[in-house]
Amino acid sequence: MKTLDAQGKMCPLPLIMTKKALGEISENETLEILIDNETSVKNVSRFLEEHNMSISTEKQGNVFRLKVNKTGIIPEEAIAEDYCETTAPVSSDYVIAIQKNKLGQGNDELGELLIKGFINTLPEIDKRPTTLVFLNSGIFLALKDSLVIDSLSKLENEGTKILVCGTCLDYYKKKE
Repeated sequence: MKTLDAQGKMCPLPLIMTKKALGEISENETLEILIDNETSVKNVSRFLEEHNMSISTEKQGNVFRLKVNKTGIIPEEAIAEDYCETTAPVSSDYVIAIQKNKLGQGNDELGELLIKGFINTLPEIDKRPTTLVFLNSGIFLALKDSLVIDSLSKLENEGTKILVCGTCLDYYKKKE
């Protein structure tokens, strides 16, 4: 039995990881998926059920253990993020404007964690944005020492345009 640890991962990453892991095992093998949030459990379960996979779920503390018996093939054209309740727009031709180096309002540490998770997930999804625009304090995410620079480089190498506001770079004295 293969185990997939998707703990600490935000949607759609557990879905993407599940689809990939199922592609790496043989028919009638079992995949155990560890997830620590209910939304991802619901989304992964729905994805598996709609592709006729038999699953069982048990909860141990804060961790859900989904056991999946691979009983067929998930078509390559099945897009995992379509099963995520919080997925990006369905069109593959979309632009994302990132205005802050944090996501949401409230706790700064949580906001930084959320924006990092969001951007680091973008290279893994099938429907990538055509353009990312960074402005105001969002420009800090596009700098060389950013924790998401590897993901941005990967996106750019695969065709996503990365645009950074020149006025904002001047304002924060980061033009170099």
